[in-house]
Amino acid sequence: MADASVDVLTAACAHLTGRAEHRDAVREIDRWDAEDWRAALLDVPLDERAYADRFAVERHVQMDALWAWWSEPGADGPVTPETAGFLGFLLLTLISMHRSDRMRYHGEAYEHGEIAGASPDELCGALVADPRVQRAVERLYAPAEGDEAERAWNTIDFATMRFHRHGTTSVIVTVDSIAPPAGRASHYALKCLIYPYLRIPAIVKATKDYQHEFGGVRPEGSTLVTVWASHSSWVLMDFVKGVTLADHLREIAKGRREPRSEIVRPVDVRQLRVLGTALLDAMAELAEKVGHHNDLTPSNIIVQDDGVGSPEIRLIDLGVNFLHTRTLVGAESRESVYVAPEVKAKGSGGHNADLYSVGMVLIAIGGIPHSAPGTVPDQFYVASIGLARLLEDLVDADPSQRLVVCGLEADTDAATSAGRFTEIRDLFAREIEVLEAAEPDRFASRYQRVKNALPGAGAVERQRKIWKVRRRQAEAADGALRPMQAHHLRQAKGLKRWAIACSWMSWVTLALVLTWWSRDLDLFWQAKWVEYGNAIFNRSGDGIPVLDDVRAADYPIPDAWDNLPVRIVGITYALPGMRLYMNIFADMTPRSAFRRRGWVGARTAAAAFMMRAAAVFPTVYILLPTLVQRKWWVICCPLGIITVATMISACLWFARDANARARAWNGGRGLSTVPKGEIPTLERLAAWAPAAWLYALPVVIVGVFLYSDLLQDELMYAIAIGLINIGIWYFKNTGTDAPYVRAGLTRAILAAERLDVLRAREAARTPAPRAEERAKTAVAEGAA
Repeated sequence: MADASVDVLTAACAHLTGRAEHRDAVREIDRWDAEDWRAALLDVPLDERAYADRFAVERHVQMDALWAWWSEPGADGPVTPETAGFLGFLLLTLISMHRSDRMRYHGEAYEHGEIAGASPDELCGALVADPRVQRAVERLYAPAEGDEAERAWNTIDFATMRFHRHGTTSVIVTVDSIAPPAGRASHYALKCLIYPYLRIPAIVKATKDYQHEFGGVRPEGSTLVTVWASHSSWVLMDFVKGVTLADHLREIAKGRREPRSEIVRPVDVRQLRVLGTALLDAMAELAEKVGHHNDLTPSNIIVQDDGVGSPEIRLIDLGVNFLHTRTLVGAESRESVYVAPEVKAKGSGGHNADLYSVGMVLIAIGGIPHSAPGTVPDQFYVASIGLARLLEDLVDADPSQRLVVCGLEADTDAATSAGRFTEIRDLFAREIEVLEAAEPDRFASRYQRVKNALPGAGAVERQRKIWKVRRRQAEAADGALRPMQAHHLRQAKGLKRWAIACSWMSWVTLALVLTWWSRDLDLFWQAKWVEYGNAIFNRSGDGIPVLDDVRAADYPIPDAWDNLPVRIVGITYALPGMRLYMNIFADMTPRSAFRRRGWVGARTAAAAFMMRAAAVFPTVYILLPTLVQRKWWVICCPLGIITVATMISACLWFARDANARARAWNGGRGLSTVPKGEIPTLERLAAWAPAAWLYALPVVIVGVFLYSDLLQDELMYAIAIGLINIGIWYFKNTGTDAPYVRAGLTRAILAAERLDVLRAREAARTPAPRAEERAKTAVAEGAA
């Protein structure tokens, strides 16, 4: 019957669209009832090529022709209005199949595409609003008499039907209820399966069981949608007003300015605070009421924003996408990046799969383009090490390795899953608070903006604000945090104290260099505090107490010309020295809550020492020649360059080892958070190393010659060093390169930290050897 029906329908469409003369076929379909139409629609080929073979016309040509016939005034022509309604439904089906194919096979975005000179949504909107098509939908999807879904179906007012959007296998329309339940809205969403997909048992079963799996009457304001009924071919649920998160983020992106460099693309802190927190609240309710989503993508999240209060999040389309269950074929959609790897590989997931999706959605909310699956984009490492750590803990490709560093057990059941999302939300809120504190103050006064433009001033102010937030968090949460979380807060608190100390040392150093220069130029004025100091120390003269007392006898002040080299070198070392620590190392430490032994421990200690030394050594190497003996600058200068080169090498020694161990972890499967191959951000630091060592060699040689009076051009030598320090170290290395280096080192530090936790967890699960076995092992080792 189906084959014959399709042949008749093919001939009738050819006649109506003017491609052939088949009046008998048109008369035949005029006599069809709903069952005949069901049989024909079920047999419509899903594949474009198969459609062309069966109907002897390309599907896109058929759609254009049918729309031209449908939209012509008086198009009913030789068919009854009822038959015209079924033909309109056929066109609706073809458009929906075409939209699905374009997204699945060609990666086309939902909003793209055109049919008959208009968008698919515009055509479907006109079709669904037609009373003839509405009547066809009512008859074609009506449940059998006595079906448990019949009661809900009979409450629908099909005259109110309007098109909403397409799904992968469905058409979603809105309808009103004839007699809505007391106290509930009367506006609903009706998700109708595209008819040819009813041939696929898995899709039919999932649709029929949807209410049982994800339904239930939800209270007003719930993030979950009330599902009233589900049938083998449709689902009836509350209509959720709003826009999808995908559309919402696209609109926000239109108002953003493109950054001068991708690495400095700012993370959208406001959207993370508002939408990210709302998403985690919604996930906590989902975990408590339903269990898991398994297809959490921006298109399955509705944002309701009235512009007055905070936006609300509603979750829709729960359950694994049919593409991932292998029920449907086709290429991965653009949104498959949000789906956990285990869901895409096995067609099933669970609570840990939602963790991955939440992390990927948070990245999108932050306004940062996604990087490789299972990794966090570099911009988050630049913005906040704490937020990057949390995101890594969510998006690890291995579900058993999620939430390990945060201290939350990832492998939980539904009973504790809701509480876990609540804890994630609290941790997320703390990291967002830090990130907000670190943001530049857009409403600062003109004086503050000028002040922050001074070298290092903005970084100092940023670190001070972060330190205050971390200190408040540590005090407020003392004793109430999990061990790893408490460790991270204590660690951050210590780092902020180092940053404050570095800022004071840097500014004091810079101030002293400028003061001594002003004295050389006879611009120094005798301040009252100098007089008081001389009185306290019972010394005579106009010099500065203590500081002038340690100055060598052959180091005169003022002496503008002979002191000029040490002043040039001092000022040009002070500026990049300040930026080196504040712009790169202030937020990071390779030290871990776990003790590292052997070469791993040595690499960690070396990197940690050199990172903290970066806050101190510029002050030492600058003040010694400035305050004590001006001739020492030709020795301190090469010592400073050698120290920097050693610091770079120590950091690379640690970072490359951490990345290599991360890639070798778990039998070579590795940590997904460390990309395979070369990491461009770390290579920026690697490029510094040979340049620093090559720079050190001539500086050492010339410095020795100058100190031994074998060379005389001190001023030219000092100017050359000053130009290199400002041109390369200030503007390039500690300026434009700084965010790249910070991202590369932070990624390696977090990888080493993640390995520590995983190894500790593995050791805790491995039973200790019995005493007898230990004794045998000891004897064997002794014999060897």
